[in-house]
Amino acid sequence: MNKGTGAGGPPAALTAAETEQAIVRNLPRIDHHGEVVEEVGNDAIRVRLPFRPEFMGDEPWQDGSGRVFSGPMVMGFADTAMYACVMAAMGLDVIPVMITYTVNFVRPAKAADLIAEARIVRRGGRMHYLECWLTSDGDSEPCAHITSTYRVARRKD
Repeated sequence: MNKGTGAGGPPAALTAAETEQAIVRNLPRIDHHGEVVEEVGNDAIRVRLPFRPEFMGDEPWQDGSGRVFSGPMVMGFADTAMYACVMAAMGLDVIPVMITYTVNFVRPAKAADLIAEARIVRRGGRMHYLECWLTSDGDSEPCAHITSTYRVARRKD
């Protein structure tokens, strides 16, 4: 999924490093958690959230396997990944704004780095439809599936 490769859509407008800088520059400080943009491709991105103990909820999971990521943390990370996907695909002169967001928690996100793989499913005139799969690093099965719609506007000079 390196810049300019991948399935469908035009080549990525931003590199992984440029996309990471856009996250820091454009999103409020409270939304920054050390995300690392690992790869960008045609309408797709892979982002890593390095594990930190403070991301975990206080309650142990019901099967006794220990604490798991808090739901709001998981949801926020997926939103950041999808926002970054639009930025990487379309460049710095767009403003992606979330319109809809649906999350399905499939299994607990374990105490490990979280990996987000997001892609633009369909580009519309102003509305773009995205999906994101989250996995705990080392797991092959996803912990969450997210779909979202973003309204994308061009920045005015």
